[in-house]
This record gives sequence, structure tokens and C-alpha cells, in this order.
Amino acid sequence: MQKIVVAVDGSECALNAVRHVARLATDNAVEVHLVNVQHPFHGSVSSFIDAGQIKQYHKEEGEKVLAPARAILDGAGVAYKAELFVGEPAETVTRFAREQGCDEIVIGTRGLGGLSSLLIGSVATKIIHMATVPVLLVK
Repeated sequence: MQKIVVAVDGSECALNAVRHVARLATDNAVEVHLVNVQHPFHGSVSSFIDAGQIKQYHKEEGEKVLAPARAILDGAGVAYKAELFVGEPAETVTRFAREQGCDEIVIGTRGLGGLSSLLIGSVATKIIHMATVPVLLVK
């Protein structure tokens, strides 16, 4: 059985990646892992906000991002596991794929401006460079 990580960030390109995996999974034996990585708060935020509140915020924001992706997979009848993390997205996604023994990472492309991310987003670019498994980019 093929194990695929689908990184979702709330963008339309990420949802297109989920749709692609949903089509693939209906025809093949695929284990799907939806992953959302929330950026950590920096600086002295923790001095002003309780750690529990920060954790709850990340959970709520992650669930908002995962909800449309879950709906796509649920609608297609595709089983999946959803994971929420806090950290640097590219590092977290590639580490998760490695630790879970995944065969592929599927991510959406995003033009975020600037020369380095003119064709694909900066997170996608980092994942391509850091991954030890094939990376599929979906427009």
C-alpha cells in the first residue's frame, strides 16, 4: 500500500492536491496522511498569552485549514489520518514523511512573489530540496 502525505495550508492549490490524491486513492490502495503545520508564535508572545491558549489557537486554526480537505476526502470516500503540527512547515512535513515511512509527498504550488518563488511557493521549494521521497506538485 502506498503511503502519501498531503500538505495542506488552506490555499486553492493545496485543495487541488487533495482532489488529485482523492482521485488516485479511489482507484488504488493508498494510505493518506493530511498534514497541516501552523507557524509558531515568535518573540515574547508567550509572556502575554497562556500556553494553553496558544495551543488552542493553533488547534482551531489548523482545523479550519483541514476542514475543506477533509470534506473532499470524505466526499470521495477516502480514508485518511489528519495531523496538526506547530513548527517550520517544510522541515515538519519532510520529517513526518520520513518518520512514517511515506512513499510520496503531494503539495500544491503557490506563486508568492519574489524571484525565488516566482513559479512555486517557498515552502514547496524547501520541501523539494529536503525530501528524501518523491514530491508531486499540483497546480
